[in-house]
Order: sequence, then structure tokens, then C-alpha cells
Amino acid sequence: MPAKVSIQWLKDKCPKPQECGKCLEVCPSTVFVRYALQRERYKEPQNYVIVPSFANFCTLCNKCTDICPNNAIKVELKA
Repeated sequence: MPAKVSIQWLKDKCPKPQECGKCLEVCPSTVFVRYALQRERYKEPQNYVIVPSFANFCTLCNKCTDICPNNAIKVELKA
């Protein structure tokens, strides 16, 4: 049975998720998704968020926390 994991992305610590995205690149389980906010037709979105949409796939490897330059990701094992 997979471990129950709590993953938080801290928006205030991640100023430009559209430019960094290191957590998305390093995650072997593809836990994170980058979403654009305020989409407008024919315009590139200016604001993005990182969402741990697939936390149930997390293997607790902590590669995302290790690579994040701003400590914007918190991964914890749920009791």
C-alpha cells in the first residue's frame, strides 16, 4: 500500500514557477502540475501555480525539496 503523503507548494516562496519548474523536471512520479492563472485567448499567461495534483504517486524521494532553490515545497508523511 502506498504511503500517505502531504505535499505543499508555498506560493510566497516560489516567485516565478513559470521560469523555474525544477520540481516538475526532477520528480520521477510526475506529482506536480503547472497551471496558468487568468488565461486570455491568444495571450501568454503571466501567472502560474504549481499544484501537487498527484500526491498519491509520491515515493518520498524528496528530489523536489532538494532541488527547490527557495524551499517552496514541503513533503511530509501522514500519520
